[in-house]
Amino acid sequence: MTVLLSSRSLARGLFHHHNDFDINNSYQPCIITHSGTSCNPNKLGEASTGKSSGDEKQHRTNIDVGSRRLEDDNNLPPLIDDCSELDHSRRIAIAKSNGFDYNEEQGVQTILDALTPHEKQHMSDDNMPLRHYRADKGNVQQSIRKIKATIQWRQEFCVEDIKRCFRDRNNPDLPIEKQKELNNLAEVIAKENETGKIYIRGYDKEGRAVLYLTPGRENSRCEIDNMRHLVYHLERAIACTRHKSGRQKVCIVIGYQGFRIENAPPMSVVKHTLQILQGHYPERMFRAYICDPPLVFRVFWNVIKHFVDPATLEKIAFCTGKEGKALLERDFDTNTTERQAGGRKTLRKFCSREFLYDTPHHCTFDEI
Repeated sequence: MTVLLSSRSLARGLFHHHNDFDINNSYQPCIITHSGTSCNPNKLGEASTGKSSGDEKQHRTNIDVGSRRLEDDNNLPPLIDDCSELDHSRRIAIAKSNGFDYNEEQGVQTILDALTPHEKQHMSDDNMPLRHYRADKGNVQQSIRKIKATIQWRQEFCVEDIKRCFRDRNNPDLPIEKQKELNNLAEVIAKENETGKIYIRGYDKEGRAVLYLTPGRENSRCEIDNMRHLVYHLERAIACTRHKSGRQKVCIVIGYQGFRIENAPPMSVVKHTLQILQGHYPERMFRAYICDPPLVFRVFWNVIKHFVDPATLEKIAFCTGKEGKALLERDFDTNTTERQAGGRKTLRKFCSREFLYDTPHHCTFDEI
């Protein structure tokens, strides 16, 4: 059975079906261009829009995502706004119910005006303000507070160093001390990754990178190192998606092979993980697929669900039985996915060292 979680149903401890998960329906990504309510791409990064042919209408923009990339910007595909008309309609309705006028162009400009030159320089990319505005459903003052907090967090948590530690750890153009710092970061992430508890492999049918999480392979109790490991993979999955399809979101597949309640992370780790995902990576998760969770997981879920934001809950699908298989087959080419994501074939065993040290940052495992 496949169910989409609802914040109201969760409060009662129940699951319910959601029409958005009709197997015959498909999500239609688009750039929203409703007059007076949308973000004008031409004024955000001097973008231009165009339409591509095919069964699915895709409105693309050429927004410059900045120079803070590990891949070659010249080879990037045009950026696709990875949101649906339904997403946009919901944001307008929620904003209106809370007394806000939802206007992406004006909202983004207000956010940009509130940032210092230093803060603008340290944005993750040029679309960061738009993602925060959308996540906060038009509450621009809240968006400003959150984007400032995220920019500060990215600097304090050394996110850019985490992204480049494997590439630049032996870069002779960097000072020796910086090389040592990057080497230390690479060793920490490599240690955390030894069991393959998190890694990226393949894409969904629309070109979003698939981030696999297997809690049963947990091998560490160091919270900070766990978070560095998580952030590395979030940044890498985003880069893979951007390089593959021009989209901006990633898919998360959570498999529970070998999971036991003693594998469950401490509550502080759960809260820290949610803080990073929800607070610092808004509008980055397309959907999370929780595949064949064991009964023991329900005990763990009943505890952590209360810390999950309602907007995130709407993107979580429990996949079991025939309906779960149908959803996975709808969203993925199951000839290329792991068994835990409905894969039909036995894929090559994950090799952590190859993935971290030998594969480009913008490529998933086994992609090249």
